[in-house]
Amino acid sequence: MQNKYKDKFIMFTIILLLVIVLSLSSQAKEVNIICTNTALEDFTSNLVTENATIEYIMPPGVCPAFYDTKPGDIDKVLSADIIISLGSTKMESWLSNLITYNPDVDIIECKDLGEWNIPSGAKTYVQCISNKLSILLPDINSSIQAHADIYMEQIDEKAEELKEIIENNGALGKEVICMQWQEDFLEWLGLNVVYSYGPPQGLSTQDEIDIINAASTNKIYAIIDNLQSGTDFGARVASESGASHVIFSNFPGAIPGTDTYLDMISYNTEQLLNGISTSEYKQGDIVELEEEITNLELQRNVSLIFTSIFIILTLILFVMYKKK
Repeated sequence: MQNKYKDKFIMFTIILLLVIVLSLSSQAKEVNIICTNTALEDFTSNLVTENATIEYIMPPGVCPAFYDTKPGDIDKVLSADIIISLGSTKMESWLSNLITYNPDVDIIECKDLGEWNIPSGAKTYVQCISNKLSILLPDINSSIQAHADIYMEQIDEKAEELKEIIENNGALGKEVICMQWQEDFLEWLGLNVVYSYGPPQGLSTQDEIDIINAASTNKIYAIIDNLQSGTDFGARVASESGASHVIFSNFPGAIPGTDTYLDMISYNTEQLLNGISTSEYKQGDIVELEEEITNLELQRNVSLIFTSIFIILTLILFVMYKKK
């Protein structure tokens, strides 16, 4: 009798252990994804929403071409199952050294996809990442594609919203000068970019003169800098031309309130409108001041004419009086 209960207990224990083992094995292994920057990290976070750790290497306020790696970056690469990068040796020359610490890691390159600032460009990045993640993570490929469709629809909705805001605020066609990495976004919004310039540290003296001349000879509403490229030069041009100085970011998280890509392009659009509004206000004040100066000059001229006439009449009367 005791052997019978003992056998049942052993059988129950074995079944319980099998259930536990099967349960543990059925749980998806958490994948560790390391992105080189915050734009790629945000895109990826919208595609893989569970059983994944997603981090970035480069701080959002830094230019990728001049980033200096830190010891903590090696730890991130060592723990990575997948690394997602821009695939540019020019912008991410530092990445190749980090990858040597984890040569077997899977790498997704978003190479030669252009600017992600404009919504259509962002969707190109999202589609590239989702396609390649679906291959590397076949167990959740349907989930990745479903999330990609939802996210790209959100990008389209934000794009339509921003275009309406620009049109409703009368900003279409306004003339601006900008750092070249923001040119596509501004033209997509409907602004007239009359001049764009490269990274300030690479500008020659003649380049600077040409930009300042362009700002002075056109009715420029704003000089738009890219935060990660430096803002001192744009501030100087704006000061000399009287245009507003506006600072955009092309990486989420660099400025408070820009934690996501959608937040970032909303912020950039808002800053642009604020800059144009300020410029229009200043130009309105200048017009009023010029009109006031013109009126004062007219009054002065009229006063001089009447004074001259009075003097002449006085002299004539004096002469006539003397003749008597």
